[in-house]
Amino acid sequence: MANCNCNKCNPTRSCGCADSPDRTPCTYSDCSVGSERCSDIQCAECVSYCGTTFQIGGVGTLIKIETGERLDSVIQKLALMLSSGVGACTSDDLHHAPYNAYATEIGIDTITVVWNGESSLTTGINVYYKFGLSGYVLANPTPIAPGVYSYKIELLTPETEYTIKLESVDAGAATCDSVELIVNTLL
Repeated sequence: MANCNCNKCNPTRSCGCADSPDRTPCTYSDCSVGSERCSDIQCAECVSYCGTTFQIGGVGTLIKIETGERLDSVIQKLALMLSSGVGACTSDDLHHAPYNAYATEIGIDTITVVWNGESSLTTGINVYYKFGLSGYVLANPTPIAPGVYSYKIELLTPETEYTIKLESVDAGAATCDSVELIVNTLL
């Protein structure tokens, strides 16, 4: 999708936030009527939730949103809950998938995946990738230890779209999948 050019609101201002943790500038691509208010536009990776910490649910169904939590992490948490329901793999007080997964350092034949928000019950993380209609391939030969929050996938094909997911494993070998990241290697 083309980047919004801001012609309808302020042609001298870029569409995106000043912060640029992963790309410069953070871009906004919904230019439909009613969505061209450039002064309102910020990227989820540039925004934190600044309200009061809150939680919903009870034992085994607890979802907690904390002051200062990154908005992209909140979105991933809620997307997993919508997809899988609240409980195993999505509840903060059970073993759950890692949150705030994203790709960085994207190269011709490498992609580095980073994450945080691991469950305290996680004993290891596996990184999987696939392209096209192929099945997932395990990228790491042994599970990544808790507290290690990145993994570099190597020997990929240039200019190819990959789908990447993280799988957290607990002591009982139960697994929980993260959101799926869609990333293109460079040419």
